[in-house]
Amino acid sequence: MKSLLALTTAMGAAHASSLVDICTDAYIKAALPAEDTFQGISMISGSVSTVLHSNVSISSSNFFPTATISYCDVTFNYTHIGRNDRVALTYWLPAPADFQNRFLTTGGEAYEINEGSGTSGSLPGGVMYGAVSGLTDGGFNGQSFDDVFLLANDTVDWQNTFMFGYQGIHEMMEIGRELTRNVYNTGEDKVYTYYQSCSEGGREGWSQAQRYGFDYDGIIVGAPAFRFAHQQINHLVPNVVTQTMNYYPPPCELEVIVNATIAACDPLDGRADGVIARSDLCKLHFNLTSLIGAPYYCAASSGGSGLGLGFSKRQSMGATPAQNGTVTAEAVQLVQTLLAGLKDSQGRQAYLYYQPGADFDDVETTYDSQTDSWSLSIDGNGGEFVARFLNLQDVSSLSSLDNVTYDTIRDWMQLGWTMYEDTLMTHNPDLSVLQQAGGKILHFHGEQDPSVPTASSVHYYEAVRKIMFPNETLNTSAAALGEFYRLYLVPGMAHCGTNSEQPNGPFPQTNMAVMIDWVENGVVPVTLNSTVLQGDNEGEHQQICAWPLRPLWSNNGTTMNCVFDQASYDTWIYDFDAYKLPLY
Repeated sequence: MKSLLALTTAMGAAHASSLVDICTDAYIKAALPAEDTFQGISMISGSVSTVLHSNVSISSSNFFPTATISYCDVTFNYTHIGRNDRVALTYWLPAPADFQNRFLTTGGEAYEINEGSGTSGSLPGGVMYGAVSGLTDGGFNGQSFDDVFLLANDTVDWQNTFMFGYQGIHEMMEIGRELTRNVYNTGEDKVYTYYQSCSEGGREGWSQAQRYGFDYDGIIVGAPAFRFAHQQINHLVPNVVTQTMNYYPPPCELEVIVNATIAACDPLDGRADGVIARSDLCKLHFNLTSLIGAPYYCAASSGGSGLGLGFSKRQSMGATPAQNGTVTAEAVQLVQTLLAGLKDSQGRQAYLYYQPGADFDDVETTYDSQTDSWSLSIDGNGGEFVARFLNLQDVSSLSSLDNVTYDTIRDWMQLGWTMYEDTLMTHNPDLSVLQQAGGKILHFHGEQDPSVPTASSVHYYEAVRKIMFPNETLNTSAAALGEFYRLYLVPGMAHCGTNSEQPNGPFPQTNMAVMIDWVENGVVPVTLNSTVLQGDNEGEHQQICAWPLRPLWSNNGTTMNCVFDQASYDTWIYDFDAYKLPLY
């Protein structure tokens, strides 16, 4: 028998015909999940707040197009019984007439568990498609995870770690979906459950796919920061390479290498548009040593800040003088070493790096006006992870990298893997539960991502393919995997956004619409819809090939085909033999 609360909620919803009807504190309080709905969770009904927004103009972003939406902004808290904590939730509810029986879960970025509750965040991307959208603060009271990770030096707050790792997102989805059913009185009708986010949000998306595959109909993940320990510590690899070589390049020298790489590798895909669509062909055919002796010049700068893409750790850069010179053999050797990925002292592969054409943000050096030379600048992302998450000290970075070698970096990665395997690593390749439940995954990654290596996504896809279909050929297993999981490498795209150095590159802005069509209408995205959002080709629509196929243009760059060639495929494949256990 239904409880009195459930009956009251259903009766109220049956008579709710407008956004005004549902957007009241009293209505939402009555629609909150009953106390015994979720084990160990209690709603704090007195915290409910509602605000109605009508005809709000939403500007085009990387992840959704321009739209005008009306919605009810709902916030309330819940607590874990016995913990005396408060977790804040935000949901945007469309008008009943616009509701399409959909719920969208969103994630965060950097060490944030959400992207904010404003119109520039992720929530509009659900409402415009008739979905209730939700986010959580994880119980962090507006702070980022790295600020609440430690209770004190040497003492981890494991509850916060579990919440950031996977629990907070899942609880927000469960509570939000039940709220949705009650508000709109869906009865036995299905509420399609989706997820969409990028970077850290991409890792969070995989945490849901791997742990709660039965709960989601469609998961959209971009540039996921899975293998969290390796991903974060990998930012230190360029620092250790420069230190080992005792060569600290001026930023301008690396900039000219990036620009020359783009110019040389752009036409290898059959279309000259200023975009590297085939970084694999770049690896095979572009000889970096040809750049030795190339001149460079950059004007003096008054300083500013550099963005550690993906984890948003800004590092201040002081004033720099004009830089001019020629590309050195040392700079080329540095780049070649980086592109090969981290190897230990025995030559064993420990991790991978970015693709040719990506910026060298992690290699940033600092100008010393006293010595008129360039010196080491410890990357804030990697430095913080080692200092805070491995050494368990409440400091923002390492003070030095003295005596740190490639083997040290490998050992740090191994330690982080061991410490956070069950919370932050998020690289389990067994997707059987999601597959059996009929869920779909749309996974995309920028080919010139300078923060999370593109090959990281390829490595995970390949691990899933081999685990899920161990006795099948590449063609057969890729086809079988493609029925529920598809990976797309986006030409020229940087980290979760467009690329100012390759502005004519496309971006898959309408992934939510694509996923809805796949889940609800059975339209398989053989190729992924994308649009050029800037540059000379702004507005041009393109299709992105699904891995392991790669784009190749013909007819003077007017016809694109998705092709496979073994040599190109092989450039993406890594065997992490520096570890005893397989690193998926």
